[in-house]
Amino acid sequence: MAVILKCPACFEKFKYDITEGWPDFCPICKTDINNRRADDEICVPAFLSQKSKNNDKVARDIMDGSVQRAEMAAAMAGTSVDEMASLKITNLSDRRDAEVAAMPVVNDVTRHMDSMQRAGMPVGFGTGPTEAMQSAAMAHTGDAPYAGLRERNRLQRLMPPIAQAPLPQQIVNNPNYRSPV
Repeated sequence: MAVILKCPACFEKFKYDITEGWPDFCPICKTDINNRRADDEICVPAFLSQKSKNNDKVARDIMDGSVQRAEMAAAMAGTSVDEMASLKITNLSDRRDAEVAAMPVVNDVTRHMDSMQRAGMPVGFGTGPTEAMQSAAMAHTGDAPYAGLRERNRLQRLMPPIAQAPLPQQIVNNPNYRSPV
C-alpha cells in the first residue's frame, strides 16, 4: 500500500510502500528520517484543543482560587497561611473518565466501610435504594408516624424566636440597598 509521506528535512512529498515499514532515508534528499526510538518513549506531543484547554483552565482556576481563599482565611483569623494550608485544593482530578473532580476520600471510616461491603454487610443507609425507600416509608407509619416533625413543631412553639427575617419592603427601603439589576 503506497502512501504519500513528507520528508521532515527537505519538506518534499514522496510515495512510499508502507508494507515494508517506515523508510530509513528520504529518496529525494537522502537524509536519515527513520525514527529509531524506544517503544516506551512518547514521540508525539499532547496537542490541546480549545475545549480541553477550557476544561483544564476551570480546574486550575479552582485551585488558584483556593490558594487565595486560604490567604484570606489566614488574614481573617490572624494566623499564618501555613496553618490554613488544608483549605488549598492541589489535587483536583481533571481526567475525563473521573466521575467527580474531587479526589476520593481514603481514611479509617472508608476503609472500614469497604471491608464491610466486601463481607456482604450493609453500609450507609442500607444496601440499596429499595431499602432506603422502605426506611423512609416506615417513618410515616407505625405507632408514632411523623414523630420527628411533630417534635420539631413543638420545640419551635416553646422557644422564643431569635429574629424575624426582614420583609421585602424593609429591604428595598433600606438606604444601603442596591438593586441587583
